[in-house]
Amino acid sequence: MFDFLNGNKKTNVDASRMLAAILVVYPSVQAVSYDPKDGMLELSFALRGQFSQDQFENFLKYVADSVEAYHTLENLGSATIELNVEGIYQTCFINVRRDMATLTCGELSLLTELAINYFGENLIEEFGGAVDEEYYLEQEEYLEQMLSNIRQIRIENKLVGVREHERVVIYNNK
Repeated sequence: MFDFLNGNKKTNVDASRMLAAILVVYPSVQAVSYDPKDGMLELSFALRGQFSQDQFENFLKYVADSVEAYHTLENLGSATIELNVEGIYQTCFINVRRDMATLTCGELSLLTELAINYFGENLIEEFGGAVDEEYYLEQEEYLEQMLSNIRQIRIENKLVGVREHERVVIYNNK
């Protein structure tokens, strides 16, 4: 009567773990999603406060120039990166969409550091308490491995990872 197994596509475990690792390693990333249709990973940073259009435009240029310089220094070639801002009232989100072809942990670290440096205390960061530095290093190494693996497998469904209080939750968004 009900065909649960054949009717539903299975979530790729490696892709889910990759999104979870991004949220664990980078506490300034509030949400992350992967869309297999266009092969883009989207990172969302949350900001408190109000900002001018010029401030956002300057940040977007700052990110674009920095990522281009990083790719030149690392001989990674060109990359697709899209940046946008959305939000209302006292909270807004900066969304960074990046193709997965050449994405590295180094670039993820660069993107989060740029947001931290530019927006300072206005950037909302989630810290789950005192965590061993060795744990973060292991997670970063694991994440680098996951990024490499993801390029070699096919992911069927869109995945979304969010912070929910002190937990990380990954949704399969069909």
